Amino acid sequence: MNKIRNSTYFIFSCVVSLILFIPNLIKSTIGSDWDSYALIGTVYNYDLVGLYTPSRPPGFPVYELIVGIIFKGLRNGSLLNPEQGLLIFQFFLVITLNFIIYSFINKSDEQNYLFYLLIVFSPIYLISGGSVIDYFLGAIFGFLATYMVMNKYSSKYICFYLAVLLSLSIGIRLSNAIFLIAIVLYITIYKKNYKLSIYTAVLTIVLSCFIYLPFYANLYSFYTLNTVYNSPLEMICLLNLTNTDHTLIDRIGRFVLKQINFFGSIGFVLFLILIKNVRTKVTENNFIFSIVFILFQFSFLRLPTEEGHLLPAFISLLLLLSSMKNFNSKILIATLTFTFLSSFVDFKFYSVNNIDSASEISLKANVTKGFFIEDYELRNSKALEKEFHYKNSQSTLLDAWKDGCPN
Repeated sequence: MNKIRNSTYFIFSCVVSLILFIPNLIKSTIGSDWDSYALIGTVYNYDLVGLYTPSRPPGFPVYELIVGIIFKGLRNGSLLNPEQGLLIFQFFLVITLNFIIYSFINKSDEQNYLFYLLIVFSPIYLISGGSVIDYFLGAIFGFLATYMVMNKYSSKYICFYLAVLLSLSIGIRLSNAIFLIAIVLYITIYKKNYKLSIYTAVLTIVLSCFIYLPFYANLYSFYTLNTVYNSPLEMICLLNLTNTDHTLIDRIGRFVLKQINFFGSIGFVLFLILIKNVRTKVTENNFIFSIVFILFQFSFLRLPTEEGHLLPAFISLLLLLSSMKNFNSKILIATLTFTFLSSFVDFKFYSVNNIDSASEISLKANVTKGFFIEDYELRNSKALEKEFHYKNSQSTLLDAWKDGCPN
């Protein structure tokens, strides 16, 4: 009976995800954001001119490669169209990440199940999971590595396992190097195994270089042929380190607004009430989650664009909180309820004329469409002209990259 009870919340969350996923699958809508179409643009450019044009700096080679294999494999006719194939792959990632998160929680405390549902029913989690984008796959490998080091540390091949998982996570999103930092610090501080720390870091970096170098070499050979760059060092611009976008005040305002979107307006207020008396104590069991949360937040502050960038931080924060006790159950249930409802209708206490600017925020109560509904409508409108968006992203990427790294 305990096993059945323990799996109920996981099964329930997957069923809800499936119900919300089906409309997108039927209409073959890969996402509302340009980044989803840019991934296809990268595939087109490699096919047409043999040039690797990253969908966004600094490149996301592992996921771009997987998208290319699935898209091209289904392009010439089958039971599924390419978009449906990509969406089914993405849904598999949702179930996988749900399972990994579920594996972390302590099943002896009923409140932990509510924190799990709060993660997987967040509007940003639901939208990102149903979009062709690299957030979920990168998080899967990062949290798998976290699970391995916390639960399978004594394994003879732990260094190899960690390096493979972390390098794949980094090969999907370079910012996932934060997982490497957190895990190496964990091994050093709590396990006192300095040799393993060094070996894991070095092997992960080497494997990550092997992933990125063939893609970068393709781009560099084009640049040298066309005398754009004469030295590989000039391609440091690929890392996109100087693009901070907008003033500090604007970035802080946008940074705060993006945090609210994980819970919806009322859900966010309730969440703050829920944790107002929390006194966090960093322990061996929550150290990695703490570091991942802090470093991803700092990284996001530099360029607070898509909320999906913060998924590892959001997941880590709630897993960190789930390890604590004595939260007000009624407030936790209310937070979960309004967070889930914000996907369909959001009761805002502020008005923003420009989501990218902090200077245009005013306190004003209003009811708006939920995040999931807005995303669904936008992705449907784009899907009606998907071939245009594919070709537009292909030509835009080619123009952006042919003369050097885009700003």
